[in-house]
Amino acid sequence: MGNKLICTNCQKSFNYGNISNCPECGNERIKMPHRFRPPKKDDTEKWKVVKFLIDNGFYYQHITDGGIDSDYYNRVRKYVEYPDNMRDAKIFVKKYADMARTE
Repeated sequence: MGNKLICTNCQKSFNYGNISNCPECGNERIKMPHRFRPPKKDDTEKWKVVKFLIDNGFYYQHITDGGIDSDYYNRVRKYVEYPDNMRDAKIFVKKYADMARTE
């Protein structure tokens, strides 16, 4: 499993190619890490959650609950799960705002 390229407009993920425009709609594709599992194409509500999280700086990077631990085993146990509904996503964004990407 490797990185995925996604298009939130078309609700599609791609396992190949360079970061470029979506072949379907022409929008720029977004590179996501290996831990991202795309929703089914017809699951519009979950795709809205994905877009909301990305728009707020959460690209499914590792988020830990309780800070960074130098011990790998303990750090992995503290990884939080990403939400799959909008209500939980809004809470998640507020709770982990300091861990959002700002680029």
